[in-house]
Amino acid sequence: MTNDWHGRKRGTDPIERPLPHSKEAEVACLGAILLDAPKAAETIDSLEPGDFFLPLHQVIFRHIKRLRSLGMATNDFVLLNDAIDQSKELEAAGGTSYIASLTDCLYRSPNVAQYVEIIKRAAKLRAAIRISQLNTEKLLAVNGDGSTVLQAVFDSFCPLRGVVGQKLILNFRTGADYSANEGQGVEWIARGLVAKGAITELGAKVKAGKTTLILAMIRATLDGSEFLSQPTLKTSVLYLTEQPVSSFYQALERAGLLGRQDLSVLHFTDTRGHAWPAVVSEAVTRCKQIGAVLLVVDTLPQFAGLTGDRENNAGDALEAMGPLQAAAAEGIGVLLVRHERKSGGDVGDSARGSSAFAGAADIVLSLRKPEGNAPKTRRLLQSVSRFSETLNDLLVDLTHGAYVALGERHETAIKDAKDLVFAAAPQLEAEAIDLRELGKTTSVSRVTAQRAVDELVRDGLLNRIGEGKRGNPFRYFLTERPFCPTSNTEVAEKETNQNSCRGHMHAQQDPD
Repeated sequence: MTNDWHGRKRGTDPIERPLPHSKEAEVACLGAILLDAPKAAETIDSLEPGDFFLPLHQVIFRHIKRLRSLGMATNDFVLLNDAIDQSKELEAAGGTSYIASLTDCLYRSPNVAQYVEIIKRAAKLRAAIRISQLNTEKLLAVNGDGSTVLQAVFDSFCPLRGVVGQKLILNFRTGADYSANEGQGVEWIARGLVAKGAITELGAKVKAGKTTLILAMIRATLDGSEFLSQPTLKTSVLYLTEQPVSSFYQALERAGLLGRQDLSVLHFTDTRGHAWPAVVSEAVTRCKQIGAVLLVVDTLPQFAGLTGDRENNAGDALEAMGPLQAAAAEGIGVLLVRHERKSGGDVGDSARGSSAFAGAADIVLSLRKPEGNAPKTRRLLQSVSRFSETLNDLLVDLTHGAYVALGERHETAIKDAKDLVFAAAPQLEAEAIDLRELGKTTSVSRVTAQRAVDELVRDGLLNRIGEGKRGNPFRYFLTERPFCPTSNTEVAEKETNQNSCRGHMHAQQDPD
């Protein structure tokens, strides 16, 4: 029987060895924190939950970090036990008795820093082993472009340089270097929304229409056609979705994307058992194979495995964003999706979890229903961004299965008010009504109604009589031959005119 490259006889099982770790150092560190030893706070700040090897220690330390981030005591056993119990993780943390036993450990206060170093060194070694294992599997399974695989292996080994002590060479740039690249600018995939080499975060509440919006944008990029009246870059797309095959099939059918060879999809159920960095690495490889420069992750917390309270932890958030930042460095435009809190909030702060997600993104978008009595197919797209060209405060409407840009929110509000005022105004001079009555009939604010009637009078669509003072206010009625201010279609009957004016507000399809 021949030997494999490890020297083992083929056909025999390898000897299982535990990954590098020190249970004693982990227990000592946790005990030092609970006993409020000197430099306990520094210990908390210098470690992350993933640095601990034992899962129960990861759970305990993650809650200690959270208590510290909330400004609460980290040496209070009752608070810690209650926090873990509230998150339904008490059993995973070893139970109340185990947490209490952590304070029974014997340690010398000056040695806490050494315990931390032992834990971090073991974590680095485990990371090196994981990377080596992944690359071994990748090399053994190679059946495509060898150069691409070798480049991916080289890139994945780069983090190990610090572990083995290789000298780090950083690429420092001067202002002159940036001047040499003047004129390159931002290369947009969907102008104002997603750019090559940048990360866009889209936040929306459940069933707010984000999937419909994304698939509409994908269809435009696949065809190289306009989206929301903006140009797109024609490219293939890779979509990572948390939806099951059955429901995503229907979404693709509604978007007209069934049968497209230039759209690749990876379902979350097909990634179980694989680490998030490895999934992103394979996704980048797939993007290069199909010529895609757009990667969609819907939703990030699901794929990154941010369960329980981990979505609120800044360290876990940055760890989840790290692989996507590496993908963006490859020239790929990344669009990630997160759900908004029920309470909402300002753009950049409204999504659930840590603000570190938004901080690591280049563009943060929010899709929400506009305030007031707006049609159910209408949505408001807002943003905060590092790029001045990003679309903001844009009202969009789902019309005939496609999103259409209506214009900025303020401009659209005036247009809607003009339609409503025009439809409510009487035809005869004897029936003319004042601004208060128009506002009451149309449910439009007085300021907006005033702007609307002024523009309608200026355009010759409304007649105005009266002196505009107490006892004789301005009153309004339609001109003799009215026509719709938005469609410019002459009508003979007011009912026909009202239907024409308000036709664009009828619901076409409820986005999901």
